[in-house]
Amino acid sequence: MIDLLEKDKDHLLTELAQAAVPEKATRVLENQMDKLLLCYNDQCDNEKERDAAAYMMQAVRLSMPMVDSIGETKVWERETSSGGAKKTIPALILIIIAVALAAVALIPNITISEATGLQTTETTRYAFGAAGILVAAIAGFIFGKPVNAGDKEQQVEVRVDSAKTYRNLRTAILAVDQSLEEIQAAERWAKREKAGEIDGKPATSAEIDLFSDLLAAAYSKDPEYALEKIEDVKYFLHRQQIDAVDYSEATKQYFDLMPGKQGGTIRPALVSDGKLLKKGLAASGK
Repeated sequence: MIDLLEKDKDHLLTELAQAAVPEKATRVLENQMDKLLLCYNDQCDNEKERDAAAYMMQAVRLSMPMVDSIGETKVWERETSSGGAKKTIPALILIIIAVALAAVALIPNITISEATGLQTTETTRYAFGAAGILVAAIAGFIFGKPVNAGDKEQQVEVRVDSAKTYRNLRTAILAVDQSLEEIQAAERWAKREKAGEIDGKPATSAEIDLFSDLLAAAYSKDPEYALEKIEDVKYFLHRQQIDAVDYSEATKQYFDLMPGKQGGTIRPALVSDGKLLKKGLAASGK
């Protein structure tokens, strides 16, 4: 699997860089692991190894430690609308009051209270003017005061380090490869232990001798020698308490019949202690 991953390295690094944030990078990595498993299964003809690879890749999927490989962290800071409102509204109110006081100070003989008959005098106009200047100064101070830290909003973006993420993924795939190699080694050892077996049992010397003679007869291209060795098969079966039975009226229940000009045995039946092991084939001659 590590070879498959290395072949796709540049493409994977590009996708991780474009994903940037951990959530998107996680999906990129999951898709990559699915791709690796699919490619591995296409070239692996051992079902046990394919099952093991699927289980291990699922474990890597569930752990996903590589998405915590944090690289650059960016912080944005901006003023909130509420902070500006907190200083603007009081300043506007004070400006309005300052304008009103200035107006009273500039216009003579304004009745302040009809109930008491009070009117502005030169002294009171000066007082209203001074008060207006003071209120305007306070408004200017409030409006010009910088917004405190509580009126600012911060936004933090964590970006994934694509190179570090790839290194973490590669380490995980190396561990998967190591486990798969151990499974392959165990499979090769099991096959080595089964070498020389026939149907799960060690081949006997008689079986080895028989097969060797039959192969020698085939290679000799001598028909008489081949027929002689084929007769050895009957003797071998007899030693295993298996008889090769020819077709007759007494043994016809052991045979399948087919039409033929001449009756006789085409393939003998194999019988052991009266029990049919393999049906023979014979021509009926009718």
